[in-house]
Amino acid sequence: MAGLAIAYSSQNGGGTWNIVFKEFTSSDFPRQWESAAGFARSQTGALVQGGPRYGQKYIWVIDCMLDAPEALLLNALYTSWDYDRSQGKSVAVGVTDATFGSLVTTQASFTTPPTFTYASPRKTIVNFGMVQV
Repeated sequence: MAGLAIAYSSQNGGGTWNIVFKEFTSSDFPRQWESAAGFARSQTGALVQGGPRYGQKYIWVIDCMLDAPEALLLNALYTSWDYDRSQGKSVAVGVTDATFGSLVTTQASFTTPPTFTYASPRKTIVNFGMVQV
């Protein structure tokens, strides 16, 4: 498995971040489909497809080991993103995902804030979710 990177530039002049995740703590791939499409049958047996009229979006659940300084950078990225969001600014985070299949380069938004768990003096476990926008 290769890695996954996120990038964000603060809209209030607070900085620019680019963080790469490679040491995943689960064997599950971090990228999945949002599962927005549905299928059913009508009373006459015809196939009825439901869901939004756009391609399904990706979701990411990232559970990864980071060096402690990188975990602090992730915290700063999220803090800046959340401030920009609270000010009504555009808050798309760049995502480059090479963990499974073809390379995906897109934009996403946080769905859950990062949580940080102490693993050792040099390592921190981070966990958060994102959805493609």
